[in-house]
Amino acid sequence: MTEASAQDPVRNGPENTSPAQEGEVPAPVSAGPADTPEFGVEDIRRALSARAAQPGSTDERLDTERDARSYLSRFAQSRITGDRVYGGDHIEVLLGQGHRSVRAYQLSAQDIDLVSSAFLPPASYGALLRDSEPFRVVLLSGAQGHGKYAVAQRLLLERGHAVLQCLEPDADLTRLEEASLRPGHGYLLQEFGSGGTAPALTGFELQRLNSVMRARDCRLVITLRDGARTDPELAKQTFPVSGPPTPWDVLERHLRWWLGPQRTRRAEELLRAPETAALFADPQSAGTSLARAAEDARLLSESSAVPADAVRQVREQGSLRDAHEFEKWFDGLEDLPTQCVAVATAVFGGEAYETVSALATSLGRRLQPPPTAEHPERPRNEAVTATRATRLRRLNASLVGAQVASRHGGAPAKVVRFDDPRTASRVLQNVWEEYDVLRHQLPGWLKDCAGHELATVRTRAAVAVGFLAELSFDSLRTGVLQPWARSPARPLREAAATALVIAAENPELASPVRDLIQAWAGGDAVLRATAARAWTALGRSDTGDAEEAVALLDTLAATDSAEIIEAICLGVAESLAAPDGHAPRDALHLLRHWISRRDAQRRTVGELSFLFAAADLLEEMPARGGEPHRRWPKLLALATRDPVRQRDIALLWDAVLQSPETYEAATQVLTEWARMVDPDPSGRRALARLLHTAAPTGRSRRFLLRHVSTWNTPDSRAARSAGQILSHFDSKGSAS
Repeated sequence: MTEASAQDPVRNGPENTSPAQEGEVPAPVSAGPADTPEFGVEDIRRALSARAAQPGSTDERLDTERDARSYLSRFAQSRITGDRVYGGDHIEVLLGQGHRSVRAYQLSAQDIDLVSSAFLPPASYGALLRDSEPFRVVLLSGAQGHGKYAVAQRLLLERGHAVLQCLEPDADLTRLEEASLRPGHGYLLQEFGSGGTAPALTGFELQRLNSVMRARDCRLVITLRDGARTDPELAKQTFPVSGPPTPWDVLERHLRWWLGPQRTRRAEELLRAPETAALFADPQSAGTSLARAAEDARLLSESSAVPADAVRQVREQGSLRDAHEFEKWFDGLEDLPTQCVAVATAVFGGEAYETVSALATSLGRRLQPPPTAEHPERPRNEAVTATRATRLRRLNASLVGAQVASRHGGAPAKVVRFDDPRTASRVLQNVWEEYDVLRHQLPGWLKDCAGHELATVRTRAAVAVGFLAELSFDSLRTGVLQPWARSPARPLREAAATALVIAAENPELASPVRDLIQAWAGGDAVLRATAARAWTALGRSDTGDAEEAVALLDTLAATDSAEIIEAICLGVAESLAAPDGHAPRDALHLLRHWISRRDAQRRTVGELSFLFAAADLLEEMPARGGEPHRRWPKLLALATRDPVRQRDIALLWDAVLQSPETYEAATQVLTEWARMVDPDPSGRRALARLLHTAAPTGRSRRFLLRHVSTWNTPDSRAARSAGQILSHFDSKGSAS
C-alpha cells in the first residue's frame, strides 16, 4: 500500500491547493482501486487511522457539490418574472414527504431586511392590507412589473410571519397539507395561472388551503400571472395591486439600502449622475418593471467604477435577461478561447481563475485541431491581446477573493463567477441545445475534468453532467453515465453516481433513474460499486422511496469486494453528514442492523462504514463567549443533540471496539476524537458521556478504559480527555 493510499483509503487523488497554471491540460487522477489488484478490505481497515488524522474529505466534497448545485440551480434558471434568483444563500426545504412533497426555498435574512427597509407601497396597499386580513390565503392580481412579489412579502411580514418560504414555480397546491407546513411560516407562490403544469386552483381547494393554513398559523400569498383566468369563486380573496411607485423611486430606495449609511456619498454620486437617470429615460425602458429597477440598484451598488462605467455594466448585464439578447451575446463572443472560458466558468464557477482558464484551454484544444507549421495557432511575434480583465468584462464575470478550501489547509486565490448567477445555467443549456460541435465535445471534456487532480473540479464536473442529464437524459445515459459507471477509474464512477443523484431531483426522471440504478446493482462488481454510490438517488425525488434505497444498499452489502465496500462507506458517510433528519437516522439504523447480524460480510461492511464516518465527518460548533473556534466529530455532535442517536452511536462504538477485525482501527479513530475535543471542556464531557453509554458490560468497560488510560500522559495530546472520561466512569460506575 502506497503512502498516498494510506493517507486516503478511498484515494480521491492528490489534493493540490495550488491552482493549475493557465494552458496546462488537467492531470487525471489515478484510476482507483480497480487498477491496483492489491487493494482490498485490509487496506481500508489500515487506512482509517490516517483518515481520522486528516478528516473532512466528505464534508469538503459535499460543500463543493452544494455550491455547484446552487450555481446551476434549476430554480436559478426558472422563468420567474419577479427576477428573483434562488440558490446560494437561500435554504432549500421540502414540504411533505415522498410523492406528496413540494419543494421550496426559505428566503434569507437579507431578503427579509430588504423588504422591511426598502419597500415602497403601491397606492392600493392600504386597502389591500385591510381587506385581506380575514383570509389565510390571499391572491394578488395586477400588471406584470407592478411589484406584486414585493407586496406579497411585505404583506406576510406585516401579518407577523418572520420566516418566509417561496414555493417552487408551478407548485401543485393540492400537495400542501397540514403536516407539511412549518408552524407560523409565511408562504409565497409567484405567477400562478395558465401555462403552468400544476392543477388549477378551485374554490373548493381554496377553502381547504384556508383551513390548513389557519391550523398551522400560516398564510399563503399567491401572485397571479398577468391575464390569468381563475375560478370565479376565488374573486373574494383576490386583490388588485395598482398604483405602483416609479422605477426611479425603487432604484433610489434600493440603492441606498444596498450601500448602507456608511456609503451615502457613493449613493449620491450615482443618483446625481446623468447616466443613471438615463437608465429609465430611453424608449426601450418604457414600462420598466420594478423588479428590474431593484436589480439595477443591486448591480450599481456592487460596482466601484465611475458612474458612467457602472451604468454601462448594468446595461450590459440587464440586456442578457432577454433570451434573444442572451443568444446574441454568446454568439458575439469574439473568439473560441473566450467562448471556452464562458463554458468553463459556467461549469467551474467558484474555482480559482487559473484552474478555470486551464480547463477552458483543454476544451479549446478539443474543438480546434492542433497547429501545424502551415497553419500556426498564432503567427510568430503577434502580440497577446486577450487580457484576463478584458475577457472577464466581456463575459460579465468577476474575480472574487476567496480561501480555496482543502482539508490540508486553505490557499488564498481569486475565484471566478458570473456576476449574475443565472448566466451559468443559461450558458450550459444554450451550448447543449444550440451548438452541435460543442455538444459533441462536452462529454469527453467533462470526462477529462471528472478525472482532474482537484477533488472540487471533479465534483463540479459531475454536477454539470447531472444538470445536462435533465435536458437530455437518454443521450447522457448511453454516452456518459453508462461508460463512467463501468469505468475502472473510481473518480469516473463517483462522477456518474453524483450526476445521477442530481438528475433524480427531477420528478420526471425518477423512473429512469431508478431503473438504471437497479440495473447497475445487478451487474458486475464495478457496476454494483457505482450503484452503491448512487443509492440515495432512489429516495431523492418527489416520488422517491427511502425504503427502496435502504433495501438496495442492504443487498449490496452482502459482499467481500473492496470496491463495493469502499463505495458503501462513502455513501453512508454522506448520509450521516446530512443535516439532522431522516437521512442520518436511516443510515444509523442500517449500520446497527448490519453489525447485529450473524452475516460476517454485512457485519464487516457495517463496522467499516461506521468507522469511516466516525473518522472523517466534522461539525463546526457554535462559539461560546471568548472561546476559540470549536470543531467536533460530527457523530459526537449528533449524539449530544439527540438521546436516541446517542444510543445508536454508542452501540456502534461498542461493536467496533470489541470486534477482532476492527479493534485496532477503532481505537485509533477514538484517539483522534479525544485529541480533537481535548481543548474543549464541553467536548470532553460529551465524549465521556457517550463512551460511558458505549460500555454496557464489564468486559467492554475494561477494554475501553485500558485504552483510555494510554492517553493519560503529558505528550498524548488527549490527557485532559482521558482524565474527564476516567473521572466520569468513577462517578457513574458501570453503564446500565
